[in-house]
Amino acid sequence: MGKRQIGELQPSELVVAIMISDLASVPMSDSSIPLLYGIVPMLTLVFSEVFLSYLSLKSPIIRQIATGRPTYIINNGKINQKEMKKARYSISDLLEELRMLNVFDIASVHCALLETNGKISVVTTECADDRAYVLVCDGSVQKNVLSSSPFSEKDLKKFLGKKNIKDVFLLSVDSKGKIYCVMKGE
Repeated sequence: MGKRQIGELQPSELVVAIMISDLASVPMSDSSIPLLYGIVPMLTLVFSEVFLSYLSLKSPIIRQIATGRPTYIINNGKINQKEMKKARYSISDLLEELRMLNVFDIASVHCALLETNGKISVVTTECADDRAYVLVCDGSVQKNVLSSSPFSEKDLKKFLGKKNIKDVFLLSVDSKGKIYCVMKGE
């Protein structure tokens, strides 16, 4: 689970942490139950969590299934009510999160991204010119980001034509067209 606080855990990680504490308490509270009966299920859960984390690092599909993916709640200044409904996120929740980020005018929000941990990341209209778009993440093209970036799919293919796409670990482009590219293994 790494070095994260409880509020930063993915739902599956939180469930595993609660289950481990529950399993540990049973043999400790009842002396007639051997300690081994609590240790074996705890080790099984820990192994399962570590294995799922490893698979999530290696496969974007498994990572998306296990943790979900970030969702644009506001994109280009427009509130995406459909995505808010899918995420069961109310306008009150959005306004509260924006206030916690010291954004009191929703009209000043260029985009707001609901992260997989439930927090909101915000780019205001005054900072929108400096926004970077991650077009390739962990070797796979992010088509949903590509559609909202100033970089077209043709531009990306042209740039990646010089390199093998499987070798690209991360590629981002800012609104001025500056490209940041990291190859796998660098």
